[in-house]
Amino acid sequence: MSGRVLDQNGTPLPGARVAVDYSSAGGVSSPPSYCPVRADYCWLATTTNDSGEYSVEFEPRPWPGRGYGLGFVYAFRDGYEVDVQWVPTSSSPAVRDMRLRPTRSIPAGESIVVSVDATSSLCTDLEDLWVMQSRCEIVVIESGAGMLNVEARPAAGGPAPSIFWYTTGNYAGSITRPAPGAVAIPARGGTYRVLVAIPEGAPAQQFNVATTLR
Repeated sequence: MSGRVLDQNGTPLPGARVAVDYSSAGGVSSPPSYCPVRADYCWLATTTNDSGEYSVEFEPRPWPGRGYGLGFVYAFRDGYEVDVQWVPTSSSPAVRDMRLRPTRSIPAGESIVVSVDATSSLCTDLEDLWVMQSRCEIVVIESGAGMLNVEARPAAGGPAPSIFWYTTGNYAGSITRPAPGAVAIPARGGTYRVLVAIPEGAPAQQFNVATTLR
């Protein structure tokens, strides 16, 4: 599998890390894979070259319990939000380009417009949040202490999106969902990441994301 890591304007990003999680069907991999327990789960990583290109070789089998891909590939670089995509099920050699969006934070009390589409990242924080049948855009919020409220409203009408949050954060209590498309986060202060989600295969949608701190 090969591809490029690009920014939101299509400019190649050298020095980005690209990693693949997959279930091994045997054979060798390049770079060498790390399989911590058994071949059901293996991991390999590489770095993009000066042209933003990467190339890896591995032999996967169907990813357990999921029908979309043969594992998943993720790219990250300082100053950007992670992009997570399915490993394509197409014949070898597969091509998977990745797109990294610069980290852009807003202070609590401000709003931002986000667009979620078929190329948006799968919904995960690569820790405990794994909603891999949805596509997400990340909203980064700088907040003081208090109750941080986040609400995403469809720009063109229609149902509210799902909202998730990173499982690691300086939380002061349990996060609740007071209404569809809304979360209330007891914050001690710091940086908070919420994910605005649409189901895999849904048409692209734009959302107005409003934040308040009380």
